[in-house]
Amino acid sequence: MQENNPFRYLRRLTEGDLPRLEAFDCEDDRMNEFLTRFAIREQVRRLNHTYLVASPPDPCPGFVTISAAQVAREFTGMSKGELPYPVAPAVFIGRMAVDHRYKRRGVGRALLRSIRWMGFTLPLGCRFVALQVHESNVPAMTLYESEGFWVPPGYEPQKGLLLMLYDLATARPATEASPIDYFR
Repeated sequence: MQENNPFRYLRRLTEGDLPRLEAFDCEDDRMNEFLTRFAIREQVRRLNHTYLVASPPDPCPGFVTISAAQVAREFTGMSKGELPYPVAPAVFIGRMAVDHRYKRRGVGRALLRSIRWMGFTLPLGCRFVALQVHESNVPAMTLYESEGFWVPPGYEPQKGLLLMLYDLATARPATEASPIDYFR
């Protein structure tokens, strides 16, 4: 099973990675600054964890930041009989970015699949992978939808951000497309 696990191509950010990350450029200054200045600080505070594509190329091809979350039952599409609690447990993708030199090479798709795999294999209950995307970011929304994420019916954007969910109970784990395969 390990050889089919796309998560094996990610590794958690460490302090030693910081000098290497200065060359990362996803063409979004806020995301670049988060990765190089704030990601390790937030990880130390246990607010989230940042994972890097674990392949050797420089600059780092991409990263994803995740944390624990809850999704209100009203957005899950589940009845009270299916979900007796007011919320369902989720993994939340807080940030995800790909260096501009690696865009359109499947890195973002592989990052999503890796996090889905993580959600399937967590040693605790986790029903959804959740993320927010700006409603004007059509390329990202298209990617997420192609990977099985959906906007809950009736969800109204909050400050232009849409909630998108992936239901781990009604899908199979992703077992293909590792980020490292795109650098050969």
